[in-house]
Amino acid sequence: MKKLWLLSFLIPFLTFAQMGGQQQLVNPLQWHTNVEKTSDNTYNLIIEADIEDDWHLYSQFNDPMGSLPIEFEWKDAKNNYKVIGKAKEINTHKAYNEVFKVTETFFSKHAKLIQPIKLINKNHQKIDVTLYGQACKESCIQIKKKLSFDLNKAKDISEKKEKKNVVIPPAEKTEKSKKIEKNISKKTNTSETQTTEKSQETQPKEKAKDSDFTNVQLPVKQEKQAGKEVKVSEKETLVDTDKKKKNAWSIFWWTFIAGLVVLLTPCVFPMIPLTISFFTKQSEKSSQGKFNAIVYALSIVLIYVALSIPFHLISGMDSSIFNNFSTNTYVNLIFFTIFMLFALNLFGVEKLDPVRLIPNSWVSKTDSQSNKGGILAGFFMALTLVIVSFSCTGPALGLILGNVLSADGGPMLLSIGMLGFGLGIALPFGLLAFFPSLLKKLPQSGAWLNSVKVIFGFIELAFAFKFLSNADLVNQWHFLEREVFLAIWIAITFAMAMYFFGKINLPHDAPLQNIGVTRFLLGLSTLAFAIYMLPGLWGAPLNLISGFPPPMKYAESPYGVGNTKVSSNNTVSDILPEGAEYGPNNIVTFEDYDLALAYAKQTDKPLLIDFTGRACQNCRLMEEKVWSKPEILEIMNRDVVLVSLFVDERTELPKEKQYISKYTGDKVETVGERWSEMETFIYKNNSQPYYVIIDHDEKPMNEPVGYTPDVAEYKQWLKEGVQNFKK
Repeated sequence: MKKLWLLSFLIPFLTFAQMGGQQQLVNPLQWHTNVEKTSDNTYNLIIEADIEDDWHLYSQFNDPMGSLPIEFEWKDAKNNYKVIGKAKEINTHKAYNEVFKVTETFFSKHAKLIQPIKLINKNHQKIDVTLYGQACKESCIQIKKKLSFDLNKAKDISEKKEKKNVVIPPAEKTEKSKKIEKNISKKTNTSETQTTEKSQETQPKEKAKDSDFTNVQLPVKQEKQAGKEVKVSEKETLVDTDKKKKNAWSIFWWTFIAGLVVLLTPCVFPMIPLTISFFTKQSEKSSQGKFNAIVYALSIVLIYVALSIPFHLISGMDSSIFNNFSTNTYVNLIFFTIFMLFALNLFGVEKLDPVRLIPNSWVSKTDSQSNKGGILAGFFMALTLVIVSFSCTGPALGLILGNVLSADGGPMLLSIGMLGFGLGIALPFGLLAFFPSLLKKLPQSGAWLNSVKVIFGFIELAFAFKFLSNADLVNQWHFLEREVFLAIWIAITFAMAMYFFGKINLPHDAPLQNIGVTRFLLGLSTLAFAIYMLPGLWGAPLNLISGFPPPMKYAESPYGVGNTKVSSNNTVSDILPEGAEYGPNNIVTFEDYDLALAYAKQTDKPLLIDFTGRACQNCRLMEEKVWSKPEILEIMNRDVVLVSLFVDERTELPKEKQYISKYTGDKVETVGERWSEMETFIYKNNSQPYYVIIDHDEKPMNEPVGYTPDVAEYKQWLKEGVQNFKK
């Protein structure tokens, strides 16, 4: 180990020597320390570092094959104090290192570590430690920092901790949960004895857990077990990476298809012959015409990808910023308004043309620049296309923005979506520039383009109400419940079918002498879709549009028209536990963590935590397409206790339960903020859905999972968690 440290110190020395010794000493880290007293003899030693932009400080849990991790050398610990496990780390990041070929864990911007200790010798009031680590940018420097902690200056938080703990400490438990826990004593003598033994064993663990709150990767046990946890973390990273790749490919192909579809809109299609003619004439004058056409196509892609860059810049501010964005009431209401304006404009209301928001001077300047020729002509032609076609591409971009940002992956998935969308638009332009003869096979502009425009108006009108539904769900207004939402969609779809059949005419529509075969078939398909949605008004599941309408529970008739009582089966009790209700697919569900954990202990079952959201589309897809399967229902009704924690729940916590987060320093005032903090800082995840199976000591029974549409895979995960609990 000492040889490794010696070598690591020589590397930066040689680097600076090669630079001629003219560089100043680099000091990208500013250190701060603090102490919190958590009980009579336990303390939290808090180490923080402000990190300069683009520098990374590597975690204690970094891959051993990568950059050097943080290590601590504690002074005079023997017989004076005991270090409890590894230090907890706040807000670390992961990224793949191409040099070392491993996924590394590191801090950026700010590092915070919390090290619990237990004082043995009360006269020993000063703790000294040397921190070793590595910080890198273009080059790396090695860290050797001596830190001291004065226990006499510790901030006493021992009395406040019980009120502020997000993991529901005993002080926060409700009267209902106390009543339920009393029911445990009604079991047989054998089970009563076992429960008592469990309670005696877990009491000290619960107290320790209060100070060990953030340590999910490394439980406070032996060093050997900590090493085992690191391997589990690496395995989990590989699983998550594989799922994110699948999700990224799915988003890419859907947005690519969307890019191809918008080519048929009246804002884009007429630009095709004009643009190709421009580059064809350039080819006749110069050999660079086709090269400029390639520049034009690539510029379209780059411009759309560039629109995602601001979201990368703000992603470091808050790990949950994109989830907050997609569920924000005002954002959804703004999207609803914009989509309504787009729809009305496409129906023929010219005064509501959203493209008027873009100054005409922008179009004029970009168009004049494109006429100057050269390589820049291709770029400015592309910029002109993007601006002019905004009326038709704007709604598609809004859908990408609104849906992709709520997925796990945030700005990276947005960039992938923009890449696919840009390629979908640019590829046909590039092909036609190389093969101008293909232009002759394209249909001529005409009345059909106005029909396409109107059809897009119907689609945008339908999606406008999806954004309004999101706002309604998050705030629980019950203004747009499932039946109302479906009635609106059925009406829009039926009207669109009538438009296909020529029964409805809008401004700028030419009179229809007859209906073509394609239009007739599209009309039939649309009418069939409207009829398909009709039974949804009486409680049909409507799997084809799962996730779009509000859930069955959010309805005037939650169990279907005419049904006021849940139909029970062999696995569901007719008498609900206190504090529970019937959730998705009539599964007995809690929304109170205290009551759920108490009931799990009473029934001797593991607790399945469902981190979800009122406006989470993938959550609804899981409930309607995975949880509804008989093999999944059997396990969830029989083998686990389900608690659904809504991270976007706006209900305020009682004043006595509001607290200042020890992770962010912000005041936690709502139920959703509380569950969001639990998911983010305990389970190191900030996307929904997210599922965790825990035992009665609140320890995960297997690796948590996110969106898992494969029924067999999700069933295997459930069975694994239940089996580990029974062991």
